[in-house]
Amino acid sequence: MNKFRDVSGKVAFVTGASRGLGQGIAQTLADDGIHVVIADIRPEVMAAFEEIKSKNPDNKGYAVILDVSDEAAVKAAVEGVVEKLGKLDIMVNNAGIHITPSNVWETQEKDIDRVLAVNFKGIFFGCKYAALEMIKQKSGSIVNTGSFFGKVGHPGSAAYGASKAGVHTLTQSLAMELAPYGVNVNALCPGLAATDMHWAFVESDARDRGITFEEMKQVELDSIPLGRYGYGYDLAGAIMWLASESGSYVTGQLININGGLDFS
Repeated sequence: MNKFRDVSGKVAFVTGASRGLGQGIAQTLADDGIHVVIADIRPEVMAAFEEIKSKNPDNKGYAVILDVSDEAAVKAAVEGVVEKLGKLDIMVNNAGIHITPSNVWETQEKDIDRVLAVNFKGIFFGCKYAALEMIKQKSGSIVNTGSFFGKVGHPGSAAYGASKAGVHTLTQSLAMELAPYGVNVNALCPGLAATDMHWAFVESDARDRGITFEEMKQVELDSIPLGRYGYGYDLAGAIMWLASESGSYVTGQLININGGLDFS
Protein backbone atom coordinates (compact mmCIF):
# COMPACT_ATOMS: atom_id res chain seq x y z
CA MET A 1 0.00 0.00 0.00
CA ASN A 2 1.18 3.51 -0.79
CA LYS A 3 2.09 5.14 2.53
CA PHE A 4 1.50 8.69 1.29
CA ARG A 5 -1.96 8.86 2.85
CA ASP A 6 -1.79 5.89 5.22
CA VAL A 7 -2.42 6.53 8.92
CA SER A 8 -3.18 3.00 10.12
CA GLY A 9 -1.28 1.97 13.22
CA LYS A 10 -0.75 5.53 14.43
CA VAL A 11 -1.64 6.51 18.00
CA ALA A 12 -3.93 9.47 18.69
CA PHE A 13 -5.06 11.20 21.87
CA VAL A 14 -8.36 13.06 21.52
CA THR A 15 -9.73 15.29 24.29
CA GLY A 16 -13.35 16.30 24.71
CA ALA A 17 -14.40 13.00 23.16
CA SER A 18 -17.38 11.81 25.19
CA ARG A 19 -19.81 13.33 22.67
CA GLY A 20 -20.13 15.81 19.83
CA LEU A 21 -17.24 16.62 17.53
CA GLY A 22 -14.67 14.85 19.69
CA GLN A 23 -16.57 11.59 19.73
CA GLY A 24 -17.06 11.76 15.97
CA ILE A 25 -13.38 12.51 15.45
CA ALA A 26 -12.28 9.59 17.61
CA GLN A 27 -14.68 7.12 16.02
CA THR A 28 -13.58 8.09 12.50
CA LEU A 29 -9.88 7.85 13.37
CA ALA A 30 -10.45 4.42 14.89
CA ASP A 31 -12.37 3.26 11.83
CA ASP A 32 -9.27 4.13 9.76
CA GLY A 33 -6.99 1.97 11.88
CA ILE A 34 -5.69 4.57 14.34
CA HIS A 35 -5.39 3.52 17.98
CA VAL A 36 -7.32 6.19 19.90
CA VAL A 37 -7.08 7.23 23.52
CA ILE A 38 -10.02 9.44 24.38
CA ALA A 39 -10.46 11.80 27.30
CA ASP A 40 -13.22 13.92 28.77
CA ILE A 41 -14.29 15.31 32.12
CA ARG A 42 -17.63 13.55 31.62
CA PRO A 43 -17.74 9.91 32.81
CA GLU A 44 -19.67 9.10 29.63
CA VAL A 45 -16.28 8.97 27.91
CA MET A 46 -15.99 5.36 29.11
CA ALA A 47 -19.12 4.33 27.22
CA ALA A 48 -17.93 6.30 24.19
CA PHE A 49 -14.78 4.20 24.05
CA GLU A 50 -16.73 0.97 24.49
CA GLU A 51 -18.65 1.90 21.35
CA ILE A 52 -15.38 2.52 19.48
CA LYS A 53 -14.00 -0.80 20.73
CA SER A 54 -17.13 -2.69 19.70
CA LYS A 55 -16.66 -1.53 16.12
CA ASN A 56 -12.86 -1.84 16.18
CA PRO A 57 -11.94 -4.77 18.45
CA ASP A 58 -8.24 -4.57 17.58
CA ASN A 59 -7.97 -0.97 18.74
CA LYS A 60 -5.38 -0.68 21.53
CA GLY A 61 -6.69 2.60 22.91
CA TYR A 62 -8.65 3.34 26.05
CA ALA A 63 -10.57 6.09 27.80
CA VAL A 64 -9.60 8.38 30.65
CA ILE A 65 -11.59 10.88 32.69
CA LEU A 66 -9.65 14.13 32.48
CA ASP A 67 -10.07 17.79 33.37
CA VAL A 68 -7.88 19.50 30.78
CA SER A 69 -7.59 22.61 32.95
CA ASP A 70 -5.55 20.53 35.45
CA GLU A 71 -1.97 20.69 34.18
CA ALA A 72 -0.69 17.80 36.28
CA ALA A 73 -3.53 15.59 35.07
CA VAL A 74 -2.86 16.44 31.42
CA LYS A 75 0.84 15.70 31.88
CA ALA A 76 0.06 12.32 33.40
CA ALA A 77 -2.48 11.49 30.71
CA VAL A 78 -0.14 12.30 27.80
CA GLU A 79 2.78 10.48 29.37
CA GLY A 80 0.45 7.56 30.04
CA VAL A 81 -0.38 7.26 26.33
CA VAL A 82 3.32 6.94 25.45
CA GLU A 83 3.98 4.56 28.32
CA LYS A 84 1.11 2.25 27.35
CA LEU A 85 1.19 2.47 23.55
CA GLY A 86 4.81 3.37 22.89
CA LYS A 87 4.33 6.66 21.04
CA LEU A 88 2.05 9.61 20.35
CA ASP A 89 1.55 10.41 16.68
CA ILE A 90 -1.53 12.65 16.80
CA MET A 91 -2.64 15.02 19.56
CA VAL A 92 -6.15 16.40 19.07
CA ASN A 93 -6.83 19.17 21.58
CA ASN A 94 -10.58 19.38 21.16
CA ALA A 95 -12.03 19.83 24.67
CA GLY A 96 -13.87 23.11 25.01
CA ILE A 97 -16.82 24.82 26.62
CA HIS A 98 -19.00 27.83 25.97
CA ILE A 99 -20.67 30.14 28.43
CA THR A 100 -24.05 31.81 28.37
CA PRO A 101 -23.96 34.56 25.71
CA SER A 102 -23.61 37.97 27.34
CA ASN A 103 -22.37 41.45 26.57
CA VAL A 104 -18.90 42.29 27.85
CA TRP A 105 -20.33 44.48 30.62
CA GLU A 106 -22.56 41.65 31.78
CA THR A 107 -19.95 38.87 31.78
CA GLN A 108 -18.93 37.54 35.18
CA GLU A 109 -15.28 37.01 36.10
CA LYS A 110 -15.95 33.39 37.08
CA ASP A 111 -17.24 32.70 33.57
CA ILE A 112 -14.20 34.34 31.97
CA ASP A 113 -11.89 32.29 34.18
CA ARG A 114 -13.65 29.02 33.38
CA VAL A 115 -13.79 29.45 29.61
CA LEU A 116 -10.12 30.47 29.48
CA ALA A 117 -9.12 27.62 31.81
CA VAL A 118 -10.67 24.99 29.54
CA ASN A 119 -10.48 26.49 26.05
CA PHE A 120 -7.07 28.13 26.27
CA LYS A 121 -5.11 26.67 29.18
CA GLY A 122 -6.48 23.19 28.51
CA ILE A 123 -5.27 23.30 24.91
CA PHE A 124 -2.00 24.93 25.98
CA PHE A 125 -1.32 22.07 28.40
CA GLY A 126 -2.16 19.48 25.74
CA CYS A 127 0.21 21.18 23.32
CA LYS A 128 2.95 21.46 25.95
CA TYR A 129 3.07 17.81 26.92
CA ALA A 130 2.44 16.45 23.44
CA ALA A 131 5.29 18.65 22.21
CA LEU A 132 7.68 17.19 24.78
CA GLU A 133 6.93 13.67 23.57
CA MET A 134 7.01 14.55 19.86
CA ILE A 135 10.33 16.38 20.20
CA LYS A 136 11.84 13.09 21.43
CA GLN A 137 10.28 11.22 18.50
CA LYS A 138 11.10 13.95 15.98
CA SER A 139 7.66 13.35 14.49
CA GLY A 140 3.99 13.95 15.14
CA SER A 141 1.02 16.17 14.44
CA ILE A 142 -0.82 18.45 16.87
CA VAL A 143 -4.29 19.61 15.90
CA ASN A 144 -6.21 22.15 17.98
CA THR A 145 -9.88 22.98 17.70
CA GLY A 146 -10.21 26.68 17.00
CA SER A 147 -13.29 28.52 15.78
CA PHE A 148 -14.44 31.13 13.32
CA PHE A 149 -15.52 32.97 16.49
CA GLY A 150 -11.80 33.34 17.20
CA LYS A 151 -11.21 35.08 13.86
CA VAL A 152 -14.01 37.65 13.85
CA GLY A 153 -15.81 39.12 16.86
CA HIS A 154 -19.43 38.19 17.51
CA PRO A 155 -21.79 39.95 19.93
CA GLY A 156 -22.33 38.06 23.16
CA SER A 157 -19.26 35.88 22.68
CA ALA A 158 -16.30 38.05 23.63
CA ALA A 159 -14.86 35.68 26.24
CA TYR A 160 -15.37 32.56 24.12
CA GLY A 161 -14.01 34.27 21.01
CA ALA A 162 -10.97 35.52 22.92
CA SER A 163 -10.25 32.00 24.16
CA LYS A 164 -10.31 30.67 20.61
CA ALA A 165 -8.23 33.57 19.26
CA GLY A 166 -5.66 32.60 21.87
CA VAL A 167 -5.71 29.05 20.54
CA HIS A 168 -5.02 30.38 17.04
CA THR A 169 -1.91 32.34 18.03
CA LEU A 170 -0.74 29.51 20.28
CA THR A 171 -1.01 27.17 17.28
CA GLN A 172 1.09 29.40 15.05
CA SER A 173 3.74 30.03 17.70
CA LEU A 174 4.08 26.34 18.47
CA ALA A 175 4.20 25.49 14.76
CA MET A 176 7.34 27.60 14.40
CA GLU A 177 8.87 26.20 17.57
CA LEU A 178 8.31 22.56 16.57
CA ALA A 179 9.19 22.85 12.88
CA PRO A 180 12.85 21.91 13.48
CA TYR A 181 11.67 18.63 15.01
CA GLY A 182 9.47 17.59 12.09
CA VAL A 183 6.23 18.16 13.98
CA ASN A 184 3.37 20.07 12.38
CA VAL A 185 0.81 22.07 14.35
CA ASN A 186 -2.48 23.34 12.98
CA ALA A 187 -5.92 24.47 14.12
CA LEU A 188 -9.24 23.46 12.62
CA CYS A 189 -11.97 26.09 12.68
CA PRO A 190 -15.42 24.51 12.54
CA GLY A 191 -18.51 26.60 11.91
CA LEU A 192 -21.99 25.48 12.91
CA ALA A 193 -21.87 21.91 14.18
CA ALA A 194 -24.52 19.34 15.03
CA THR A 195 -23.60 19.11 18.73
CA ASP A 196 -25.37 19.43 22.07
CA MET A 197 -23.34 22.57 22.77
CA HIS A 198 -24.56 24.20 19.59
CA TRP A 199 -28.20 23.15 20.07
CA ALA A 200 -28.24 25.14 23.32
CA PHE A 201 -27.43 28.27 21.32
CA VAL A 202 -30.02 27.45 18.70
CA GLU A 203 -32.61 27.25 21.48
CA SER A 204 -31.45 30.58 22.92
CA ASP A 205 -31.49 32.31 19.53
CA ALA A 206 -34.92 30.87 18.77
CA ARG A 207 -36.32 32.30 22.00
CA ASP A 208 -34.78 35.70 21.31
CA ARG A 209 -36.31 35.78 17.82
CA GLY A 210 -39.67 34.39 18.88
CA ILE A 211 -39.46 31.42 16.51
CA THR A 212 -39.31 27.67 16.97
CA PHE A 213 -36.17 25.59 17.37
CA GLU A 214 -36.69 24.01 13.95
CA GLU A 215 -37.22 27.40 12.33
CA MET A 216 -33.98 28.67 13.87
CA LYS A 217 -32.14 25.62 12.56
CA GLN A 218 -33.42 26.36 9.09
CA VAL A 219 -32.21 29.96 9.36
CA GLU A 220 -28.74 28.62 10.15
CA LEU A 221 -28.79 26.00 7.41
CA ASP A 222 -29.76 28.66 4.90
CA SER A 223 -26.58 30.55 5.85
CA ILE A 224 -24.30 27.58 5.10
CA PRO A 225 -23.50 27.24 1.38
CA LEU A 226 -23.19 23.44 1.61
CA GLY A 227 -26.52 23.35 3.40
CA ARG A 228 -25.70 21.12 6.37
CA TYR A 229 -24.17 21.19 9.83
CA GLY A 230 -20.64 19.96 10.51
CA TYR A 231 -19.80 16.64 12.17
CA GLY A 232 -16.78 15.07 13.79
CA TYR A 233 -15.97 13.07 10.69
CA ASP A 234 -15.56 16.32 8.76
CA LEU A 235 -12.74 17.34 11.10
CA ALA A 236 -11.32 13.81 11.24
CA GLY A 237 -10.67 13.87 7.50
CA ALA A 238 -8.43 16.89 7.89
CA ILE A 239 -6.74 15.44 10.98
CA MET A 240 -5.79 12.26 9.14
CA TRP A 241 -4.49 14.27 6.20
CA LEU A 242 -2.34 16.44 8.46
CA ALA A 243 -0.99 13.37 10.26
CA SER A 244 -0.08 11.57 7.05
CA GLU A 245 2.86 12.17 4.75
CA SER A 246 0.49 13.92 2.34
CA GLY A 247 -0.16 16.70 4.89
CA SER A 248 3.27 16.90 6.47
CA TYR A 249 4.17 20.18 4.73
CA VAL A 250 1.19 21.99 6.28
CA THR A 251 1.85 23.79 9.56
CA GLY A 252 0.74 26.89 11.44
CA GLN A 253 -2.55 27.05 9.53
CA LEU A 254 -6.05 27.94 10.69
CA ILE A 255 -8.11 25.65 8.48
CA ASN A 256 -11.79 26.42 7.99
CA ILE A 257 -14.04 23.35 8.00
CA ASN A 258 -17.40 25.06 7.90
CA GLY A 259 -19.28 24.26 4.72
CA GLY A 260 -18.44 27.68 3.27
CA LEU A 261 -20.00 29.63 6.15
CA ASP A 262 -16.97 31.89 6.55
CA PHE A 263 -13.83 32.58 4.51
CA SER A 264 -11.82 34.70 6.95
